[in-house]
Amino acid sequence: MHRPPPISSFLPAETVDMMMHYGGDLPKDFAVEEQMTVLFTDLRKFTQFSETHDPHKIYETLNASIAQQTKIVARNHGSINKFLGDGILAIFAGEERTANACQCMLDMARELPAVKRDDDDYQQCGVGFGMQDGKVLYCLLGDENRREFTVIGDVPNTAARLCGSAAAFEGLMTEACMQRLPKEMAEESVSFFKEMQLRGKRKPIKVYRIRP
Repeated sequence: MHRPPPISSFLPAETVDMMMHYGGDLPKDFAVEEQMTVLFTDLRKFTQFSETHDPHKIYETLNASIAQQTKIVARNHGSINKFLGDGILAIFAGEERTANACQCMLDMARELPAVKRDDDDYQQCGVGFGMQDGKVLYCLLGDENRREFTVIGDVPNTAARLCGSAAAFEGLMTEACMQRLPKEMAEESVSFFKEMQLRGKRKPIKVYRIRP
């Protein structure tokens, strides 16, 4: 008899941990400050791809990418906080969080171009990446009918803006991330890209780019 997958496979790891810790007594206004590295990914030209392909082909292409990304995030000690339609929001905690997130981007940039279906359609949807590190508010949003954990603050906003500015299979990060990387990783795998004026930011910021 086929057994359904465990409920934990449908939930972020940190959500399962909170449920185990608090049980049914999880506060409605739960919110804690945490130091995290936040990583966003997004498929390039996915809207155009969706306009010209059957929904089944769109699903196959999207799921092939998301499934591989999920494996790479887990391998690098991160957690998928959300699936964002054609991308993901992943979070990394702990002392090695930024190095783990950077390695995750490097692995994605190297491995995702090799993911294919029966044709070359997937290659039209390269993935861009953006990451930022700092203090976030890890909290519950919603009401008694539907709630979920999320991260709020300038950190995820900046990571999302960098992701939106990245080209296919390009990973961008801030100087805050660069400063937290081990010296060897920073020298071998990351280089200064340029100063960028991100939407919503008052001043340009220094942006660095991974070298897969």
